Amino acid sequence: MLSWAAATLLTGWVIMAFLFIRYVWFLGISSLAGGGLFVLFLFMGSLPLLTGYKFENLLHGFYPYYRYALYFIFVGSVILLVLTLAVDAGWFIGHRLGWFDCLPYSREYCIRFNKFILAAAFLCTCYALYAGTKIPEIKKISLTSEKIEKPRTIAVLSDLHIHRIINPQKIAGIIERTNAQNPDIILLAGDIIDDRISRVSEIVALLKNLKARDGIYFVTGNHEFYAGYQTAVAELKKLGFRFLENEGINLQDIWLAGIPDATAGGRYGKKIDLSQTFAGARPGQFRLLMSHTPVDFESRNNFDLEISGHTHGGQIFPFHIPVLLRNHYLAGLYDMKNGARLYVSRGAGQWGPQMRFLAPSEITVLRLIPAEQKNKKE
Repeated sequence: MLSWAAATLLTGWVIMAFLFIRYVWFLGISSLAGGGLFVLFLFMGSLPLLTGYKFENLLHGFYPYYRYALYFIFVGSVILLVLTLAVDAGWFIGHRLGWFDCLPYSREYCIRFNKFILAAAFLCTCYALYAGTKIPEIKKISLTSEKIEKPRTIAVLSDLHIHRIINPQKIAGIIERTNAQNPDIILLAGDIIDDRISRVSEIVALLKNLKARDGIYFVTGNHEFYAGYQTAVAELKKLGFRFLENEGINLQDIWLAGIPDATAGGRYGKKIDLSQTFAGARPGQFRLLMSHTPVDFESRNNFDLEISGHTHGGQIFPFHIPVLLRNHYLAGLYDMKNGARLYVSRGAGQWGPQMRFLAPSEITVLRLIPAEQKNKKE
């Protein structure tokens, strides 16, 4: 399997090679100029590998702007690729139907229409930056169950990815918007911390302002392991949050449980044990499982609802496709075996580029309603 760096480099080069052919080759420029531009395009495809924290020591206070700029160029190239393929496919069909007088891959077409596609891609990239840096909207989900005795409001924050570049005001805004929902329970569904604690402790400390009547609970995501499992868990515990790892807690009619991350936990010696996780649950309790990565345990599903994140809903189209193929779930509510259900949040933050395209971030607000109450309303 390719490493992340190799896969990123290969993806970037494929994207930029196509864009070079589509936007430069057909213009008929000299071989020397074409060769120089081709090298430049390949370099642009390598930009994500140049955003690492190692450049912070060199650039100091300019580093955040440098990082945003590189990601803006790379994500803009991805968006340009998507728009170009969509427009060219539509134009090719139109040409076959006799609507247009030239083919997409011709010098005439490129000179006439490239500037419009480039302008559209730039505007979409600006919106992607806005979508990634703004405070997420509330996504409300209502579920009924005969096991629920009284209505509960549960706020889910997943994939905040707190790192040294994130704007603390965004975290403060997420907290304020979450508290405004007056949640009974708040679930932090993993990938909350995505950097060394020594670099983000002040931002993480803002989470102590979260308020929930019946407590705040968290599980680890894969990035807590990458950032430092022990220190990340200790930092969140220090804020008064309850850590759930192969265990649960009794909340009257709900057994709330959590497991280690399915993608990274095993590599760090943290195995999932569903039997242990629900060992203390009473018959008839609503079983709610937090699992950062969405997993269908199929015949071993012994819960009513699983809350997950991890996928970011694809974050930037067209990465929705490989994310779905890898995880089997993208975003939203799914039915699974044994009558279990799964909700996958797109997350309140994002990894890598602070940008989103056709995958809006969310603060998930889950409303659990007794079946009898719903029947009375109907």
